[in-house]
Amino acid sequence: MLCGVFLALFLCVFLSGCAPVDAAFDGVERGVISAMIGTPEEVKSVSEDRLAYQQLDKPVQNLYDQMLDCILKQKPDIPLSTTDADECDMAYSAVMADYGGLFWVSGYSYHTYGKGDETLGFVFEPTYTMDRDERDDTQRRIDGVVEDWLSSLPSDADDYEKSKFVFETLIDRVDYDKKSENNQNIISVFLGGATVCQGYADATNYLLWQLSIPSMVITGEARGISHAWNLVRLDGDYYYLDTTWGNSMYLNTEEKAVKHVNYAYLNIIDDELLQTHTIDTPFELPRCNATKDNYFMREGMYFDNWSDESIGIALSNGFYNNAKTVSVKFSNSDLYNKAKRYFIEEGHLTDYCEGLESITYMDSFDTCVLTVEYP
Repeated sequence: MLCGVFLALFLCVFLSGCAPVDAAFDGVERGVISAMIGTPEEVKSVSEDRLAYQQLDKPVQNLYDQMLDCILKQKPDIPLSTTDADECDMAYSAVMADYGGLFWVSGYSYHTYGKGDETLGFVFEPTYTMDRDERDDTQRRIDGVVEDWLSSLPSDADDYEKSKFVFETLIDRVDYDKKSENNQNIISVFLGGATVCQGYADATNYLLWQLSIPSMVITGEARGISHAWNLVRLDGDYYYLDTTWGNSMYLNTEEKAVKHVNYAYLNIIDDELLQTHTIDTPFELPRCNATKDNYFMREGMYFDNWSDESIGIALSNGFYNNAKTVSVKFSNSDLYNKAKRYFIEEGHLTDYCEGLESITYMDSFDTCVLTVEYP
């Protein structure tokens, strides 16, 4: 029957010249393709508050909405309102940046339909790692763990306190392990207790949104290695947060090393992050230049001038409060080097910590953060 339609159309337009023939065949081909793959749906967005979504133009937002709807409903495939593979890649990247909890999807493929070099139809096909029943069961188990973890957060916690709680909780409860199963999604975090940078970043995103803190996953490199971390919005300002680098055991191969929280990458600005990280997220990102909710600012552990007494008291507070570590940050490398020389190399930290016999510290010249480990 389809061949008959093409033949009838051809005989009808043959006598009218080449241009109408091309136009007629183009219309028929589009109609046939539409009949084969369906018509792209107009999906109502549920993501207006998501950070990556807000960076996209309207056509790519439409693709994002279509993809997310497909994934959430676990449809096998859908036609998209684009014929541009780059737009498709950008939309999918934005979905995965905004939604760290999509543990049942591991990528996608697409099929194009067209004539010659012209693409007339585009079909999106997510790659699912489990069926809907297994997904629902896994989600229930994750929800139970998340509820338990978040139950100890005070109900009146502000944005900074929420971000710090998530940062500390993930580092305390989850080990860094390259051999962990499902380490590219949150299953490894909440059900396995071990993950890598992608799992940390997805889980950070997932927990922050549970606490109504806008967050997204950022991808790129850190010191030449593929990496993932987070962008967060706290009290209206944007910051970077790297939970993986907050785990002191990341890249630490010392046998006797003890895991603790490294606060050097909790709520930092562009200039600090870009000393070690390179971003390859395929859309623009908000500027991060606020310092109000930086860990060291909020905790009174930031120093922009020399005071051996003030710095010594700040370092000794951790010792007397039985903290595993205490960190202070300096505004420049000169102050950092002076503090390291005075308190560590010359041993003046013992002047402020009665009974402290030896000093163990972590050197973080990149961020001008001095961290002391207490026995």
